[in-house]
Amino acid sequence: MKRMLKDYQKVYRLLEDKESRDIYMNRLNWLISEDWKYVSNMVTASMKEAVTYGIGKIVKEMRDSMPKDRKFVLYGAGKLAEYVIPFWRCDERFAGFCCNTQDKQVNGYLEYSVMSPEQLLAQKELSVVVCTTTFREEILKILRDGGYPEDQIFAIPDFQDTADPEQYFDPSFMKFEDEEVFVDVGCLDLGTSLNLRKYCRHVKKVYAFEPESKAYQNCLARKEQTGFTEAEILPYGAWSERTTLHFSPEVPGSSKVAEEGDCTISAVPIDEVVDSKLRVTMIKMDVEGSELEALKGAKNTIQRDKPKLAICIYHKPEDMTEIPLYIKELVPEYKLYVRLHDHAAGETVLYAVIPRA
Repeated sequence: MKRMLKDYQKVYRLLEDKESRDIYMNRLNWLISEDWKYVSNMVTASMKEAVTYGIGKIVKEMRDSMPKDRKFVLYGAGKLAEYVIPFWRCDERFAGFCCNTQDKQVNGYLEYSVMSPEQLLAQKELSVVVCTTTFREEILKILRDGGYPEDQIFAIPDFQDTADPEQYFDPSFMKFEDEEVFVDVGCLDLGTSLNLRKYCRHVKKVYAFEPESKAYQNCLARKEQTGFTEAEILPYGAWSERTTLHFSPEVPGSSKVAEEGDCTISAVPIDEVVDSKLRVTMIKMDVEGSELEALKGAKNTIQRDKPKLAICIYHKPEDMTEIPLYIKELVPEYKLYVRLHDHAAGETVLYAVIPRA
């Protein structure tokens, strides 16, 4: 236990900026407590001034459309409110919640006051954001039957949260070569490799690992559709040695190595696949908890080429210490950053970069 604590402290001190340390500390607190406020703090720590994707963008557009001189409440104090609160509490007009749960009216919710529907209808001075999809129509009826002004009523629409377009390519500290040689471990649909083309003059070569058979076929099809001739799609997992692994093919993006898996895959070390005559400039890994083993199989490549690394560290608690410390052991001059590319507790990425002039 003492060793584990020292490792967390060591990684925390290795992180280069406040955003990284805030995300890391709040993620650790969330793992210990399962208190959602720490997830909310992570989202707040990572929030950009202009939110460009998912529910954050939806909320930003709603806030911009609301009266500038009137405070507002969120009507609904449940899971959706918990999820979106980081995007509302940054607005000085936010005045708390409304719901019909007496316990929350007495004790508050997420450290904000909670008024009753009767209090809200008696005032009619606040803008109201209906913050539930399950009971949206019921609440809208309560407001309208109570004579609430229509121009003061807003509602969060049904939505499907989307990915951060800057995931793996955070431009604030990532510097790209004119020609990139990219290793994409867990390429899923080839999307990340295709996105790289936005950040450099030319993608010279991509080694794209995807062992799940349907995803592999999708990658081949997308390569053909996009004319992405620089991509070599590899039907393997990345591992510390050449081996056969049990594998659990689940929903797209969640397939993983698992002892109880009902099929097997071939796995190979990255060092055995890449051409040593081509300097690898970046490695990205999102492989559902197998990142450390994949890194061990790339040891020679990392030490030789010192590529930019973008490695997911949210699949297993131990990844938060083992992966950063292993990377620093391989290349001590790496600078480490952590970024959250999600509106919840997923998509937490460790970046390792060599500073460039």
